[in-house]
Amino acid sequence: MAFPFGGKMTPALFMGLAAMTLTACGGPQWRDINAATLSKDERTLIVEVLVAIPEDAASQCEKVTDAEVNESPSQVIIGVEVSDDCPYTWGDTLSVGYVRFVKLKLKQPLSGRTVLDSTRHQRVRIG
Repeated sequence: MAFPFGGKMTPALFMGLAAMTLTACGGPQWRDINAATLSKDERTLIVEVLVAIPEDAASQCEKVTDAEVNESPSQVIIGVEVSDDCPYTWGDTLSVGYVRFVKLKLKQPLSGRTVLDSTRHQRVRIG
């Protein structure tokens, strides 16, 4: 299996691939977020979203359609929604997956707050 980011499969990538195979095509769906990178000023989280179509493909049937950031003094809940209008299904294979990076802006610096995924309310690993 070839990965466009150096050939390593991270746990977040594996979970994203598994989620893609269990999700039916069609319409927007909120994706699980397992990990994020925090900017130096602590005001931007960069999350990896796994899609089936490479970013440079002529036909872009998968698109990020929404993102959410809900902040409180103790936690930040984040989510990314992707629409899948592809005319075909991917079946039961883990052979295709491309990472897109989505920047989520925070109103206040993260400052040690817990980051949770909006779909499962699980803690997001910050790297």
